[in-house]
Amino acid sequence: MKRLATLSVVFALAAAPCAFAATINVPGDQPTIQSGINAALKGDVVLVAPGTYVENINFMGKAITVKSSAGPAKTIIDGNAAAPVVVFLTNESVHSVLSGFTLQNGVGTFPFQYEGGGIFIYYASPTITKNIIRNNNAPYGGGVGVSFGSPVISYNTVTINSATFGGGISIGGASNAQVVHNTISKNTAAIGAGLQLFAAANGTVANNKIVSNVASSEGGGIDIVNESDEIIVQNLIALNRAPSGSQIYSGVPQSARGFQLISNTIVSFPTGGADAAVIADGFNMNVVIENNVINAAGDNAAIVCNPVYKYGPPIVQFNDAFNGTLAYGGSCAGFDGTNGNISSDPALVNVAKGNYQLAVGSPAINAGSNSAPVVLKKDYAGHTRIVAVTIDMGAYEVQ
Repeated sequence: MKRLATLSVVFALAAAPCAFAATINVPGDQPTIQSGINAALKGDVVLVAPGTYVENINFMGKAITVKSSAGPAKTIIDGNAAAPVVVFLTNESVHSVLSGFTLQNGVGTFPFQYEGGGIFIYYASPTITKNIIRNNNAPYGGGVGVSFGSPVISYNTVTINSATFGGGISIGGASNAQVVHNTISKNTAAIGAGLQLFAAANGTVANNKIVSNVASSEGGGIDIVNESDEIIVQNLIALNRAPSGSQIYSGVPQSARGFQLISNTIVSFPTGGADAAVIADGFNMNVVIENNVINAAGDNAAIVCNPVYKYGPPIVQFNDAFNGTLAYGGSCAGFDGTNGNISSDPALVNVAKGNYQLAVGSPAINAGSNSAPVVLKKDYAGHTRIVAVTIDMGAYEVQ
């Protein structure tokens, strides 16, 4: 059964105004953003004028919207290397909205469990949208750290953050987090430079651009470990670097359903030298890897299954995994030509100039499966997802 995107419903709920909402202007009505939050009641809007605010913000459980009047380029909250820039610690819901700021110079420090330099979310589920989150640091989640929360993280730019785990974003503990339509780039970490999913369970990672992140150990783009049932659909994951799993590393010891890696375009850094672009390891026989383009120039393989744990392979079907030396390795060896899998140059338009769409004549056109677990209505570029009879492999549909 196909799942169609329902994120618009969540956004509509988050944006629903209160009939008696007031607008508190900062600094017109209150001198600081935190004092504006302190004065706000349920449904109120704290509207922040352009400027740089050196503060560390706590939403205090309030269902309010804190937004800028002029956008993130002109409205900066600077954490002054004192603590996370913004924290959600009191069971906030999607009706607690943070929008339109640059969040910088935050650090994950005690008593915030060393997570989330830019934003720390603890047992809360706020809406984080249209922000620039940059130059923050924490052991877990340099840009955004989530611990047992289910936030909506959408339309943000998460860049130049650093961490040991999850340079851009770290989601740890059971979650229904929605990470959608973000650009996650130029972050660094030991593990999971772009995004780390640690026992994160039922989340959605969709329509993100995850590029040019660097991990010193594994998972340059995404690192997935422990209980992992996420839907990872229609992302552009490209030019990330790590010694192991340059674009995606998964080591899932056990999982109730298994994560689903569907309709992504995955492209290695030309001189990355990793063991593989995608490592799929662990007790992962329920994991589904389907309808992806994996172009692994520069890595030793496109996809390697179960290099450590010998309990696989995952369900790998209808992918174009291409590498001049080895396309399908480990327990997935010999998958080329079976279950709809191919290994042919996907003929991307122009990787050097950032155009990852399929060129006319690509073998990945009309080569996917319409019966994949997830088929979205629009492709990564916002165009109709199925143009001809059969879906194209990868994140883009040739129009």
